Amino acid sequence: MVTLVKSIIEVFADSGPMSPGDVAQKLSMPRYKILATIQCLYEFGFLDALYSRGSYKIYQLSVLGRKFLEKAKSEESIKELLEESILNNGVQENKSHALT
Repeated sequence: MVTLVKSIIEVFADSGPMSPGDVAQKLSMPRYKILATIQCLYEFGFLDALYSRGSYKIYQLSVLGRKFLEKAKSEESIKELLEESILNNGVQENKSHALT
C-alpha cells in the first residue's frame, strides 16, 4: 500500500494536476484501486481538488503531499506528517460543523 501511495504522489509531482483515470493509465493499474487510494489521499490532505463536476474530478498535489514525497524519498519517518494531516483534518471538520 505504501508503494502505491508513493507511486501516485510521484505521478502528481511529475505530471501536475490530473484525473484519477489519467493516474490509472500512467501506472497501468485498475481504475477502482487508484480511485479509492486518491480519495483517501484527498481526505488526508495529501491532494487538493482543483475541479469537480459530477463524478469527474481533477486533483493536484498539496503542500502536505509534497512534504510526504520529500520524506519518502529521504526515507525519513512520515509519522509526524500523518499526525499533522489527521490534526488538520480534525480542525477543518470542527470548523465545518461550527458553520452548520
